[in-house]
Amino acid sequence: TVPLILNPHGMEEFGSTGPELPALKHIAYAPLRRAVRACAAASDRVIATDRVLVPVVRQHLAVSESRISVVPNAVDLEVIDRAKAASSHDVLLLSVGRLEHNKGFHHLIGALARLANQPSTPLTGSWRCVIIGDGSARGSLERQIAETGLRPHVSLPGRVSADDLHTWYESATLVVHPTLYEGSSIVTLEAMAHSRAVIGTRAGGIPDKVRPGVNGWLVEPGDEEGLARAIEMALADRDRLIQMGREGRAIVEREFSWKAVTDRLVSIYDEVLTTSLAAR
Repeated sequence: TVPLILNPHGMEEFGSTGPELPALKHIAYAPLRRAVRACAAASDRVIATDRVLVPVVRQHLAVSESRISVVPNAVDLEVIDRAKAASSHDVLLLSVGRLEHNKGFHHLIGALARLANQPSTPLTGSWRCVIIGDGSARGSLERQIAETGLRPHVSLPGRVSADDLHTWYESATLVVHPTLYEGSSIVTLEAMAHSRAVIGTRAGGIPDKVRPGVNGWLVEPGDEEGLARAIEMALADRDRLIQMGREGRAIVEREFSWKAVTDRLVSIYDEVLTTSLAAR
């Protein structure tokens, strides 16, 4: 009798847009899948956090497209705008995420090794790549950094505070998100909100945010050569990088700020309530 709006977020319990779930995880998620399907059946509207999730919602929850609305995750621009830069490097590449295999940081290191060994490398002067986060892949990433001779340039500072993270974003020349699998990608939104151009992969909700030639570049997950080319193109025209960063910020303000998303949610609530009252 009361209107119900369901937001299932990334839908990892169904496999979402990522790789197939391992057998044990698939079994463990069975009760959650049943609960989500029951809620979806009773819902007046189901929210997908990215356009890429619309077919996933339709497939797994048996919801018609007319009952689906896309409302993305958002970032707090007031918090972001308080950050100050604190880096003096000629080039600072920044990546953020858990140090796990699926985040693709090993491919970023591989791409940087390719570029560093090129005769006409764009990685000149006091360049640095900082990968912020921690996880089970730290040891293998540290070994890869040493083996590729990138230890003077690539660092893994671990987890940092929210304030420090925003300082790193503000200091970055370019943000690179080489993930193999992704949900909505708050990291991408944070980078864009800091007016930073982004190189991302065609994974999860990233293509909803990074528009090639407008505010960044998209490469296929796991494509080290493509990632290296994108970094090379990005660093070849620093003025264009600045303009792309401005475009990214404008996209966030229009579509992914708390105000934009709150207005969209209120509009959906009003619509559902109006329909419900009219049906009584």
